[in-house]
Amino acid sequence: MFIIEKPQLLYLLLLLVPFAAAFYLNMYRKRKKLSGAGRYPLLKKQIPEYSTGKQHLKFIMLMVAYSLLVFCLANPQLGTSVKKAERKGVDVMVALDISNSMNSNDIQPSRLMRAKQAVIRILDKMESDRIGLVIFAGDAFLQLPLTTDYSAAKLFIGNIQTGDMSRQGTAIGKAIELCAQNFDPKYENARNKAIIVISDGENHEDDAVGAARDAAKKGIVVSTVGMGSPQGAPIPEYRNGQVVSYKRDAEGNVVITRMNRAMMEDIAKAGKGFYVEANNISSGVETVFEKLSELDKVAFETRNISDYETRYPYFLALALVLIFAEMLLFEKRNRIFNRRRLFGIRNKKEGAGALRTLCVILIICVFAIGNLSAQTAIPTHNGNRHYSDKNFHEAEVSYLKALSRDSNYHKARYNLGNAQYEQRNYEQAIANYTALTDNPNLSKDEKADLYHNLGNAFVQQKDYQKAIESYIRALQNKPGKTDTRYNLTYAQKMLKQQKNQQQQNQQQDQQQQQQQDRKQEQQQNRQNPNQDQQQQNQQQQQQQAQNQNGKDPQQGQQMTPRQKAKRQEAERILRALENQEKNTLEKIKKNQDQNGGSPVEKDW
Repeated sequence: MFIIEKPQLLYLLLLLVPFAAAFYLNMYRKRKKLSGAGRYPLLKKQIPEYSTGKQHLKFIMLMVAYSLLVFCLANPQLGTSVKKAERKGVDVMVALDISNSMNSNDIQPSRLMRAKQAVIRILDKMESDRIGLVIFAGDAFLQLPLTTDYSAAKLFIGNIQTGDMSRQGTAIGKAIELCAQNFDPKYENARNKAIIVISDGENHEDDAVGAARDAAKKGIVVSTVGMGSPQGAPIPEYRNGQVVSYKRDAEGNVVITRMNRAMMEDIAKAGKGFYVEANNISSGVETVFEKLSELDKVAFETRNISDYETRYPYFLALALVLIFAEMLLFEKRNRIFNRRRLFGIRNKKEGAGALRTLCVILIICVFAIGNLSAQTAIPTHNGNRHYSDKNFHEAEVSYLKALSRDSNYHKARYNLGNAQYEQRNYEQAIANYTALTDNPNLSKDEKADLYHNLGNAFVQQKDYQKAIESYIRALQNKPGKTDTRYNLTYAQKMLKQQKNQQQQNQQQDQQQQQQQDRKQEQQQNRQNPNQDQQQQNQQQQQQQAQNQNGKDPQQGQQMTPRQKAKRQEAERILRALENQEKNTLEKIKKNQDQNGGSPVEKDW
């Protein structure tokens, strides 16, 4: 397959049109001058050495040489061979515990953070292995199927939180069973499968040891990484990212979570694997990686790869040959290149000087054209080498050098964005990716990769809406890109959680505002504790004053003499009843004293 690295340079071939116009204009002027001295056919016979054909031939040779030099600058490439590349490796499923106990900080900064760092370090050491992820608490969930896209895996791992599972607990057995179900059935009999359980071992849900034993019967090695300390630590409770309290039991005591070393060792023993204990000094990643390298590597992917090589030297050599031949070709007719007057030179000394000058010109042309073609390729290749060595800062410097010489070189721009992404400089990475979105020279596959990486950068910025849009654009260019589909689903999930979290924050803010309002009211009441009582006393005094003045407290009007008489009669009857009741109570008390006890009460 023949491709051109910089097809935009081919527009220089349009200069052939003005060159041809200038040449034929010059030929027309020459003929017009000769025609002024006489008839042109007769003059040609009088000048037998004059040849217009050679002049046309020399011009054609120069134009062909110019076209070849333009092709050299465009850097033509040709696929010389097609090779079958096999990817060999092992399949690893990581079961990560995200229960609330993983928030304990007996391992700094916390058990969950240290576990995530351990998995990312495993990814950094992998080359061609596939990795999958299962998260579990009271239940298990497949977060990431087996994949070789380590960037996507890091993205998923980096955003895991304990709140991702609504049901709390520690169901290690379910997690092991789910991991075993998601291995590739095509390699059922191969011993290239491993499960790594990262947990504090507080299993209260199922038979984790039995699940590990069943997985081992299928040829799956189950290993464990213990996160935590036997001494334990309390479980913090967070609100808006801040620790507000610690989890307590029903009796009000602080709950202490401890790493169950015996459980983790039993699971590893039943799964024919190994147990590693993490602490503040080491996460056990080196041991995990060494054990994984002992598994059998299986070729699970075969691809046909075309090797493209730069072919501009052939075009350059042909162009130089044409230029040299044009210089040897005279406009006049002669039999043996007019030996006596080769290049118009009359002696050997002048001929030697002319040859030296010609050689210098040819050497300068070779180096100049070679430098023009490699002025961006060399820094880009150096950047690729640094990038493969994970020296991302040096790679960034090399890509910037390439762009300083050719700001439109899209490969250097894309690789620069990747280097900045690896350094977690997401804003600049997004800027470089965005600058390439309107580049017409990108193929569909390149656009798919570009939008995929752009979506990953937006996810790191937690701008999930733009990430979803980028992933959709990537799938429009390459619908079968599986990793993009996974990332799109993840971004949609995180966007939904983000909106729910915003709503919860708004509700909490409203509740806090209401609590503050209540506190302010209580403080005001404490400052004026007798205000209500004073108001009641004032009202009673007003009523008494109204009664003394002979006014009705309800209607506030002056009483008539008849009304006053009725009221006095009612008050006299009320006092008589009170006296009668008082006399009755005194008689009852007197009888009780005489009888020595109280009478038996009857039920109503």
